[in-house]
Amino acid sequence: MKNLYTLLITLTIAYSGFSQDYQFGIVHNTDYNFSVVAVPSFDGTNTDISDIGFALMLPAGDADIINVSQFNGRDWTSNQVTAAQLTGAGLGDGTRDAFVLNLPPGQTLLSHTTDTPFVLVSFDISNMPTSGLLELLSNTDPIAIGLGGAVNSFYNSNIDNTTTQDYFGGLVPGQEDFMLETLSIDDIELENYTIAVYPNPAVDILHVSTELEVLELKLYDILGKQVIALRNTKSMTVEQLRSGAYFLKIKTIDGVVTKRIIKE
Repeated sequence: MKNLYTLLITLTIAYSGFSQDYQFGIVHNTDYNFSVVAVPSFDGTNTDISDIGFALMLPAGDADIINVSQFNGRDWTSNQVTAAQLTGAGLGDGTRDAFVLNLPPGQTLLSHTTDTPFVLVSFDISNMPTSGLLELLSNTDPIAIGLGGAVNSFYNSNIDNTTTQDYFGGLVPGQEDFMLETLSIDDIELENYTIAVYPNPAVDILHVSTELEVLELKLYDILGKQVIALRNTKSMTVEQLRSGAYFLKIKTIDGVVTKRIIKE
């Protein structure tokens, strides 16, 4: 019986250790300002953080990661690997630039609560791209694999006063990327026509009122995730959605407009 108790205690400790990790996610703050957050799976008091790293992907072009904040007084390093450099190494399809962010080894004591995100870094995206995705590169992406871990996400910490280990636990579901299309300021002005969305706030059904032919309706949540896409209709059922703010992109034969709506 004593051996059974010992085994159960050992398994419990092993499971607890295994379940302690941090997931990364992208949070949209405002306009072209974003944060990468860490979400712990456990309560921690004065956990000793050493170094952290991840890669952000942007559409190939002029957009850059700028105005990078500090983490508890510590500076991040940011290095760009262009789409051309990646394809030159036989990686990627030439559509994405990589920005590798690393917090060099040091020491930060941090307390946190289970499932409560804390900000690792905030930054701006320059030149306001209006299409494509801002993405956290997955460690299983062919680019990450091809670079042999040089752009992998990691979270090195000593959480139990034993040794420093990598406690990265993957990406937060639904916060792996952000659709930059929802930030577009290039919607076409529709002269001599009005487009109204009602009711707003909405409970169950959303209607679009316009004389124009509506070709497509796309609804995005505040994280830039497309949640509904419909064609050739002027109404949309939203009763299944969570309460909160959304963006409705309305494509007509004369152009595109975006409306902010509230789901009650």
